[in-house]
Amino acid sequence: MRATMLRARIMLLTWVVTTTAVLCSAVLATPLTDIAPAVDAPGAIIKVELRTKVGVLLDEVPRGWLRDHAAADALGQDDAFWRDRARNHVKLNYYRLVYRGLIYGDPTKGPLPLTPESTWDIRLTGPARRELVNGHDLVTQGYQFSSYILTDTDSPRRVERNLAQDGGFWDEPLLLPADPELVLQRTGYACMDENSYPPFSVFEENVWYFYDQTCGVETPDSSNCHVTVFPSESCRDALVAHVGLISANMRFTRVRYDAALAAAIRVGTSTTRVGADLAVVTDGLRDEHRVMYRYFTPDSCDIAEGVISAPGWRRLLTFSAIVRNDGNGAIHTGDPTDPNNPYVKSHDFEFSPCHHHYHFTHYGTFDYNGSPGAKRAFCLIETNRYHNDELTPLVAPHQVCTNQGMIPGWGDEYQFGLSGQWVDITDVDTVSPHDLVFDSNPDHFMCEGTPVTDSSGNLIFDPTEFRNEAGEVISRVRCNLVPKWHDNNVGRVSFSAPAGSFVTDACTRGQIGPLRDCGFTAKAPLQACRAGGNVRLHCRVRDEAQIVRICEISEKLGVGVACTVRDSIANVIVVPGSGDVSFPCPAVRDAAATGTGGYSVYTAPITPSLEDDAVTCTGG
Repeated sequence: MRATMLRARIMLLTWVVTTTAVLCSAVLATPLTDIAPAVDAPGAIIKVELRTKVGVLLDEVPRGWLRDHAAADALGQDDAFWRDRARNHVKLNYYRLVYRGLIYGDPTKGPLPLTPESTWDIRLTGPARRELVNGHDLVTQGYQFSSYILTDTDSPRRVERNLAQDGGFWDEPLLLPADPELVLQRTGYACMDENSYPPFSVFEENVWYFYDQTCGVETPDSSNCHVTVFPSESCRDALVAHVGLISANMRFTRVRYDAALAAAIRVGTSTTRVGADLAVVTDGLRDEHRVMYRYFTPDSCDIAEGVISAPGWRRLLTFSAIVRNDGNGAIHTGDPTDPNNPYVKSHDFEFSPCHHHYHFTHYGTFDYNGSPGAKRAFCLIETNRYHNDELTPLVAPHQVCTNQGMIPGWGDEYQFGLSGQWVDITDVDTVSPHDLVFDSNPDHFMCEGTPVTDSSGNLIFDPTEFRNEAGEVISRVRCNLVPKWHDNNVGRVSFSAPAGSFVTDACTRGQIGPLRDCGFTAKAPLQACRAGGNVRLHCRVRDEAQIVRICEISEKLGVGVACTVRDSIANVIVVPGSGDVSFPCPAVRDAAATGTGGYSVYTAPITPSLEDDAVTCTGG
């Protein structure tokens, strides 16, 4: 039944894309320069405005002076803090605005994507104040967001009919958490849209890529959003119950084209006069990387697909791998399920029986201090509009996995946290800084230039030295490569992380309370116990209330695994005096002897502004 529902949704999405493709056939059939005006010719400008508020949720901090202290902290934050929080609030609209045509299921609607952050203007409105939102205790700050979309003259009407003429506007309805932090910790998967992604793609730090206000209560037999977990609440209900719901409209208004304004908001430069040219977006390596511990069973898909070399606890450096098309020609690889697709006939796609989707195995390679990785791309589509200019349409014809490719100005992002989107650093020195390197399209299986065709207009493919798992030769599309095509295909950033995971990193976004996953400190030594037996600790603090978190340990690595609250064995607040922490002793999953149990202790203050007080726990 689940397969039937998924196929039905794919059919709907394919219909939307096909219909959109008819509306924008010029984009698919001819080079973009043939249908779009030159840079110095008039284009279209759409003003984007949002006026709402964002908050810091206080509910999880105990009532009394501790909560009042947290409220005072929030009320005393400077403008930079609130602008950053508003920026993260706006980012939660990423999914809805890029995929709005598919979400609406309406061929007359298409992407109205967020512009590059360099074009954003966020202004605070009024002072911060403490208030109740749906009964939740918050400190809130009003803000106004504005930006400008710059595109070709025809795109606006194709993605939203109300924007066909200057002065036309559209109000996009938004449902947002009052506090943009800890959405996964507070509401679970209720607002997470994992459709077309492998299980466990969402983690605590990448939720804005998956946030979808339309997610409802679903079952495995009837699912449009959920894959890993099937919540008992809709996104709307979860926000009302656990965070506070903010309803707002983002207004899009087509304004008169103005050359001076266009020059001020234009982002992106075409590197070629003909053909595609892929470029690595280094921001994904620099700004979106985290270290995490993850346990892999011998039968895990990650072992089967070769993105982890050994089962057990592994320490991973996960990061976002982003490529954008800086050329003025499109890449189009089509439907990997179509036996008549020449890329399929050439074995460029390979079906993964574990993940139940097709892989494009030559997407890119990773390296950190000699530890390699290789990305098994599963869906090369347009996820981000990186250029903001008159040459980059709003219409994105490749938005489903059954029609893969990338038009100029758009890009594809594999977010940190996805399966295989990492380098295994378990046995690698991370104390000293080393370069994290992403080499995109290293074997040039994607044509960066213009594909070569025969006299009938059919693509020509040449055999290579590569073979798939069935032993079949993989062929590469013949391509007239643009000069220096590989010069912008490599991104590198320096990185070091002596120990721990993102849970032990400092809190940098104002996260507070016991559900946060930052600012924790490991307390030595690792503790032994009888697996399955009850452990009762008597914990004391001197002056400041502390969070005590119990995590698993790895015998093989000799460390605690710095777990998130969702993976913790116990997570409690200990106030001055004493407090009991009770939990079942977890089995050490990679122990040499069956039945071995053990745990690790991590502590943190209720809010980062309070002191990290000494915690003493006795018993066992």
